Amino acid sequence: MRILRIDSESVADPSHAAFGCIAHLNEILTQYDLVIASPSLETGVSIDIRGHFDGVWGIFQGVQPVNSVRQMLARVRETVDRHIWVREWGMSVVGNSSTSIGGLLRSQHVATQANIALLSAADNDDYSYVDQNFQPESLQTWGKCGSVINVEMRRYRESVLAGLVEDGYTIIDADDADDDESGAVIESVKAASVELYNAECEAIANSDELSPTELKKLQDKRAKTKTERHQQRKAELSRRYEIDVTPDLVEKDDDGWYPQLRMHYYLTLGREFLTNRDAKRAAAQLEAGENSVWKPDFNKGQLLPAVLLLENLNLLQFLTPDVQLRGSDEKMMQFKALAVTHRHVIKNYLHVSISEKLTPVAIAQKLLAKIDLKLDYVGRLGSQDNRECVYQFVPVDDQRDSIFGQWFNRNEALNRELVSVMNNIVLPTQGIDTRANASKLLLITTKVKNQRKNQDFELDYFLSPKAIA
Repeated sequence: MRILRIDSESVADPSHAAFGCIAHLNEILTQYDLVIASPSLETGVSIDIRGHFDGVWGIFQGVQPVNSVRQMLARVRETVDRHIWVREWGMSVVGNSSTSIGGLLRSQHVATQANIALLSAADNDDYSYVDQNFQPESLQTWGKCGSVINVEMRRYRESVLAGLVEDGYTIIDADDADDDESGAVIESVKAASVELYNAECEAIANSDELSPTELKKLQDKRAKTKTERHQQRKAELSRRYEIDVTPDLVEKDDDGWYPQLRMHYYLTLGREFLTNRDAKRAAAQLEAGENSVWKPDFNKGQLLPAVLLLENLNLLQFLTPDVQLRGSDEKMMQFKALAVTHRHVIKNYLHVSISEKLTPVAIAQKLLAKIDLKLDYVGRLGSQDNRECVYQFVPVDDQRDSIFGQWFNRNEALNRELVSVMNNIVLPTQGIDTRANASKLLLITTKVKNQRKNQDFELDYFLSPKAIA
């Protein structure tokens, strides 16, 4: 059987049969019996071949919006059967996952105001010149589309099927397969998937090292072979984590380890560098936007609110080894009460859902997952009439301490370099339009200091549940 794989990698690989195939799909596809495609064939192409394909099959895990699913299934124009499996609920949401336009837009407005206020207080700088009303019509459209996507993600399968009926399809439920037979197939597919993925991680880890110049050249190159992709990925991981790249590190990064590790770093060892980090990102966006910010992107780039939230919730209190924790402990109950009170703010900045129904330990586990840590179950302890689940933190040996040390040294080196540059800059004191030149000046005047030592501003307005409810 002749099989062709079409995805973002294969179409850009000069050594692959799918290289550059999008421009002439109708000629190429007739040479293959089976074509496996990613959402790279979601829109913009029309497969008009007749009498070649017997059916279209789709597996939709809840990552694509509902309309994208319908678009992808319609790429083959011929009337052949479509066989699909759709997850019951989706995984991708927009913003704080609100299902109303007002809820989405309000959360972005509040987040932007909080980010600017916190950054101004922490950086001791004036951000009043920032234009927060950039492209309001585009933001309104973002809110409309986002609320629709969020509604459909909550009933993903139902929404996909309803859309297909609207497109003119007749929905027929597939007969349940024999459990023994389907179970064997699933296990076989899982085993093959694990084997192939492990081989991919090994290939990346064993790739040749690249110099910074070679990496930049490869990043700028559009067409890349598999070997080049592996080399680029290894070089990027090496520079991101600053430790040896192993298959385990590749897998962790694929699972989203970096943002979790980054949050933990700025919550602990790297806390003194957080303000400078956020100020630099804000300055870059303001310079690009000529003192205007696109709220969703601006809010996404700021970490200070999320870190302050975790600090105010005192999340690190649970990371003391060998201390047993019970849901009935007073500090656990106080922690839950605080989290439930500020659940709307937590949802908006940490994207974690908190409810009164959750136990204190369950809430702690959800928030600890933001830094890739957890409490281990010890057992049910206590008297026979009063047994209770007990947990404790067990330190992990995942090299994060070494990574944090490397990041800290890098941040210190950058700060020393910035101080040296600032000491050699003489700024004119007259004739400057501070509003027009604020974004440029911000890049120069960003202070290198540990604001944490003298932060005395209150966060009551930030933690107010009314701000987002």
